[in-house]
Amino acid sequence: MILSFRYRIPDFVSSTEALSETMADSTTDQPVLRNGSQGNRVPLLINDAPVLREDDTSRHQSFEGGYFQGAAISDCADAVASCSKAFVTWSTTSPTHRRGLLLRLAQVLKNHQDEVQNIMKSEIHCDDLWASIGVTTSIDLIEQTAYLLTAGSMSGTIPHTQPKGSYGLVFTRPLGVVLGIAPWNSPLFLALRAVIAPLAVGNTVILKGSELSPRIHYFVAGLFAKAGFPPGVINFILHRPEDAPEVVGYLIRDPAVRKVNFTGSTPVGRSIAEQAGRALKPVLLELGGKNCCIVLKDADIGRAAEAALAGATLNICMSTDLVLVEKDIADEFRAELTKLLQSKNGSSYRLVGPKSQSRVQALVSDAEAKGSSVKSSIGHQTDSTLIPVTILDSINSSMDFLRTESFGPCLGIVAVSDGDEAVKIVNDSDYGLSGAIWTRNQYAALEMARRLQVGAVHINSSTVHDEATLPHGGTKQSGFGRFGAEWGLKEFVETQTVIMHA
Repeated sequence: MILSFRYRIPDFVSSTEALSETMADSTTDQPVLRNGSQGNRVPLLINDAPVLREDDTSRHQSFEGGYFQGAAISDCADAVASCSKAFVTWSTTSPTHRRGLLLRLAQVLKNHQDEVQNIMKSEIHCDDLWASIGVTTSIDLIEQTAYLLTAGSMSGTIPHTQPKGSYGLVFTRPLGVVLGIAPWNSPLFLALRAVIAPLAVGNTVILKGSELSPRIHYFVAGLFAKAGFPPGVINFILHRPEDAPEVVGYLIRDPAVRKVNFTGSTPVGRSIAEQAGRALKPVLLELGGKNCCIVLKDADIGRAAEAALAGATLNICMSTDLVLVEKDIADEFRAELTKLLQSKNGSSYRLVGPKSQSRVQALVSDAEAKGSSVKSSIGHQTDSTLIPVTILDSINSSMDFLRTESFGPCLGIVAVSDGDEAVKIVNDSDYGLSGAIWTRNQYAALEMARRLQVGAVHINSSTVHDEATLPHGGTKQSGFGRFGAEWGLKEFVETQTVIMHA
């Protein structure tokens, strides 16, 4: 399944499906959430057992429709101990055995597709399309990872050595306990991405879920036992927002935790990297982006406008924030974009909370005060979490919107003299995650793509595109390291050199 949105803009809606309350021991169509989540109470999951402390409610955190158990330091210590114990055996299992479990995991998820989609719609207020994309891309991720395990991509090597009769043997081996931190906005896929590669190559994992999507992240953790993974291979924790420094700091400092992967905002990623640096631990960071769509004068304007607006309406790191369009076609492009915007009248897009809405509105107000012409879809619903599709024309360097990730349904327009100016604007950004180029000259686009300081470039397509067969990650303030395919697997192993003499 390709994570590429062919320019259909989803209308986010809310749903109120209840939590499932049981978990079966087979891959049949039984609900996968455990008894501990009944009544919309979401527990931790340590050593395959739900943890919900009714005798101490001080760390219970409310969220829409219920509450979850926040972890104390003692819970973190238990999770690390459980992972450490499981690692002794799990790290010695064969790739063939782990492949079989991963394929069983994919089947479990297929059997529970309706359940997980209902939870996503209820918890993050997404529509059927986004929920369905989350499931299909997750299944593809699991299956592709499983196939790689026995395809030779993780095999060791035998380099040349100089002494006669000697052999240099380079082995790969798992690191140990990995901390995976997942965000809320694509909660199923990104939680699985945080844990699948580390587990596949023999690590054990602590999944730290988001307080904005606790039910779906608990669902993810529960899938593994159902697929037959042994206790302790994956443990799951949540925490109250105010406990984040204490909980995350403890886990990073624990000697048994050997690596951290994090998907989320650049400021939080920077803090995690600083703490990991003090502990001399590597991190894999996939952070924010200020993703630009470059539209050259020979582009298919209709397709480019449709892709840009669709890419702007998703709360994900790859969303399109800016269009850099050549001046010769700027007016025609604006007209096409305005026509598309009018087709969205009555549509609103739901952010997770009022803080997100206030942040996006502040960026729009700043741009408008400094001369930008602002157009929004009309007839939209309004509440503290909804925002209309918004186009901001004539963005310039005085406006915060030029440099700041919007993470909302907003699209800025910058008219440029030529492709060189567009490249300069992209490369002057602090971010470097994704980009798009629209032109009928694909060879020129390929040359331009190589000049862009971003992790991925999409020619005649949206900035929103990812596949399980590709590396995914950014440069500069968008992070470092790569998820995906063999590149993602290699993030979670280390090499050991053994030189054998006759």
